[in-house]
Amino acid sequence: MTTAAMTPREEVLATQRIGRAGATLLYRLVYLVAIGRNFPPPPGFDRWDPSAVTETAHDFLDGPRGVRRVMDIAIRSADEPGFERVLEQAVVNHLRDISRRTDMGRLVRRVTEVLTDEPAFSRVTGGTGAPGKAVARWALKDGPDAPSGVPETTLIAALARVEVTIPEWSSERRSAPLADRGSFTRMLTAVMAAADGSLTAPDIARVIATRLDHHRTPLSLELEVLEVAAERSSSLDPAVRASSAVRAAQIFAGLTENERILLACFDLPVRDLGAVLTLRKSQASLLRQRLATRLHDELADDEDPDDTVAELCRRCEQWTRNRTAILDATLGQGDHTEGKGER
Repeated sequence: MTTAAMTPREEVLATQRIGRAGATLLYRLVYLVAIGRNFPPPPGFDRWDPSAVTETAHDFLDGPRGVRRVMDIAIRSADEPGFERVLEQAVVNHLRDISRRTDMGRLVRRVTEVLTDEPAFSRVTGGTGAPGKAVARWALKDGPDAPSGVPETTLIAALARVEVTIPEWSSERRSAPLADRGSFTRMLTAVMAAADGSLTAPDIARVIATRLDHHRTPLSLELEVLEVAAERSSSLDPAVRASSAVRAAQIFAGLTENERILLACFDLPVRDLGAVLTLRKSQASLLRQRLATRLHDELADDEDPDDTVAELCRRCEQWTRNRTAILDATLGQGDHTEGKGER
């Protein structure tokens, strides 16, 4: 009598690791997510060939964190379809983390280069970071050089009206510049003036990332809780689910139409989100930042903020679908003219 092969979830629960079936599933999901969401291939590869997929999958599973990750996915999923769904979202988050680290490192280097070359900025001496390690801080030339205590949200707001020009780019071998030199200088000047003190290059990079292409550079106050919520199982304590539903309903009632649409479409790059909201990209980015800060504050004491946000997103998605259906019926398919924001 032939013993039935274990499913990917059964393999993990039995052995605490991904088995043959799980590895096949993981390779397939890495490839589909990478291609479908247009993630760049890992360093050293120019496309998502089998070697790039294999390396990324092994990085996903590497070390104690990888073991905990797959066990957590197996425990929090109730069945095989649930295991695949949660594993897919975990792959999405993993590829986002890789992309963010790569993009942010490049952005920090670019910021440091402009700060060094432009006479409007000066390096502040005497800064310290980790024990025994000096850290460079930067300020406006002849401006205050004490470490800035201004909140990051204020620095982000200072960028809202800064003109940013992205040069045309045709090379398929090198990444396009995030902005031209003049744009970087204007952004750095605005941030440093608002800071009223000195900042490190990584501090500045996190701020100006919010003004650049979201698909390539991370938002400093990105709605990380939304990504985590997408991985969570629906098999939570009923009392927690009920509490989260009530809290989500309260928050939903206080959202504007644009905020509801934003939460329903949170995974879109800012350039596409601006089109959905009929706002400039900079306005859409600022709205996203403000909403992130607001949710962070409102959910500070929540028993299960991930589940509350997941419920809130479901409500916003349903509201958006209903709103779209009403507009289609009233205005005719493709003639959406209601609710347009300022351009």
